[in-house]
Amino acid sequence: MIGSLLFLVLGLALLLVGSNLLVTSTERFSSAYSISGFTASFFMIGIATSAPEISISIKSALQNETILALGNSIGSNISNIALVFCLSFFFVKHKNKAMALPKNMYIGMIVLTLSLFILILSDYLFDILDALILILVFLVILFFIGREEQKIDAYNGESTKSLSLLKIGLLLIVGVIMLIYGSAYFIDGATQIAVLFGISSYTIGLTLTALGTSLPELATSIESARKDRTDFIIGNIIGSNIFNIAIAASLAGLINSAIVNKTEFIRDISVLLIVSIFFYMIIKSDKTLIKTLYSSILVITYFVYIYFILG
Repeated sequence: MIGSLLFLVLGLALLLVGSNLLVTSTERFSSAYSISGFTASFFMIGIATSAPEISISIKSALQNETILALGNSIGSNISNIALVFCLSFFFVKHKNKAMALPKNMYIGMIVLTLSLFILILSDYLFDILDALILILVFLVILFFIGREEQKIDAYNGESTKSLSLLKIGLLLIVGVIMLIYGSAYFIDGATQIAVLFGISSYTIGLTLTALGTSLPELATSIESARKDRTDFIIGNIIGSNIFNIAIAASLAGLINSAIVNKTEFIRDISVLLIVSIFFYMIIKSDKTLIKTLYSSILVITYFVYIYFILG
C-alpha cells in the first residue's frame, strides 16, 4: 500500500513539474520567435501531450488491434474537450476575459472529425486508404493553419527572458519525458490501490487507463490556466485532437485494418461532434456564467457517458 502511494505521489509530482516545463518552454519559444501562443501550443504542447495516444495506437495496430487505437483516439478527443478543457477553465484566473479561437484551427478539427466519420460510415472499415486520406486532409489543414498564423499577433503578455533554441528544446524534451513517466507512475499507483480495494481489471482498464492518456493534457492545461494562458489551453486541445486522428489513428490504419462496430462508432463520433460544438460556444461566449454553466454540463455529461459505456 505504501509503495502504491509512493508511485501515486511520484507520478503526480512528475506531472506537475513536467507540465510547468512544457508550458514554460512553449512560452519562451512563442516570445523569442514571435509566434502566436495558439500556434506554438498547437504544435509543441499538442504533439507532446498526444505522445501516449500515438504510442498506444502503434502498439495496438502491431497486435492487430487497430480498433482499440481508433477507439482510444476518439475517446481521448472527447475527454480533451469535455473533461480537460472544461476542468481547466475553472482554474483560469480571469474567467471574464474574452477567449480567442483561431478559425482555421477549429475548422480543421471539425473537418478532420467529419472526414473520419464519412470515411468509416461508407463501409464501416478503417483501412490504409482511409488513413492516407486523413493524412492528406491533415496536410491541407496545416497549410491553412500556416496562413492563419501570419494574421495572428504573438501574445503580448509579460515579457519573458529569451532562451536559445537548444535550451528551449531541452526544456521541452525534459517536460515531455516527465509527463509520460508521470502519467505511467500515477496510473500504476492508482491501479495497485484499486486492486487492493477489489476493483475488477476490466473496470480499471476502461477508467484508469483511459484517464492516463489524458493526464498530460489535463496537467498542461491546468498549468496554462494558472498562468492565465487560455491561448495555450485552446491550442493544446485543438492540436491534440487533430494529432490524435491524423497521426495516432492514421498510423494504426496504415499498419492494420479494422472492422468498426456501427452502433458504437456512430454513438461516439456523435458525442465528439456535440462536445466540439459546446467547445466553440464556451470560447465564443462573453458571459462568465454561460461559460461556467456549459463547462459544468460537459463535465457531468462526460461522466454520464462513461457510466453509460460501463453499464
